[in-house]
Amino acid sequence: MKKTVMLLICAVSIASAQVQERDTIFVQRSEIDTLFSYVPVPVFSFGILGGATFVNPEAINNQIEFNNSIFNESQAPVKTVAQWTAWFSFRPKNMPTFFSFRGEYITASRMFSYIGTVTDNFGNVVRTFHSSFTSKYSVYPFSVNTGTYILKTTVKAEIGFVYAFASMDNTTDMDNYGTSKTSYDAEGYGFRMALQQVVPISGAISLTLDIGYRYLNVDDFRDSKGRKLDNFSINYSGVSVQAGFSYGF
Repeated sequence: MKKTVMLLICAVSIASAQVQERDTIFVQRSEIDTLFSYVPVPVFSFGILGGATFVNPEAINNQIEFNNSIFNESQAPVKTVAQWTAWFSFRPKNMPTFFSFRGEYITASRMFSYIGTVTDNFGNVVRTFHSSFTSKYSVYPFSVNTGTYILKTTVKAEIGFVYAFASMDNTTDMDNYGTSKTSYDAEGYGFRMALQQVVPISGAISLTLDIGYRYLNVDDFRDSKGRKLDNFSINYSGVSVQAGFSYGF
């Protein structure tokens, strides 16, 4: 009987310890030293972010300025661009270091309107129609990062290598006379560094605030036939500020 009672007490104690350990890792945010220095088991986390990146791509803005003069428009240069991010991180057992993978999406577009004309064989205008020329610039940076937690805080610091795929699409819409499109693709490499503040909400769910800097230059734009767009590169370097939600630590 005594052996049975002792075994029962041991089983309850072990179960309680396991629950307490799990709460320390996934629920109890008061254990900052344990949570942000070392963990007894591998920890995974993921999140989504949205915000803005502040860039000044000279090649794009020169093109916008040129198009403004051609089409008598006043489109603004590209400086503040929306950015969306999804990230996933892995934290090994008994290490303050984590490794993360991030995928980002940044895009901007400008549309220039003009009046098209139809002429006869003698060059006389027989009709006019509304038309537009649209340029869309998109970049998809992917990064592999490593970082650590700053002790006594809930702040992550990370740095990583960036590979990016970019595209530039020019579309001319001539009303009932059809649409033409020219696309150019390119690749680029760079690096990023960032700080991320973790704000606990409930359990393993947190609000995350992210500020970072990315260096990225994309060049060697080519069309679908491999023809190169000469002397054209886009600098997407700049500071980004984002906020979102995450799950895990």
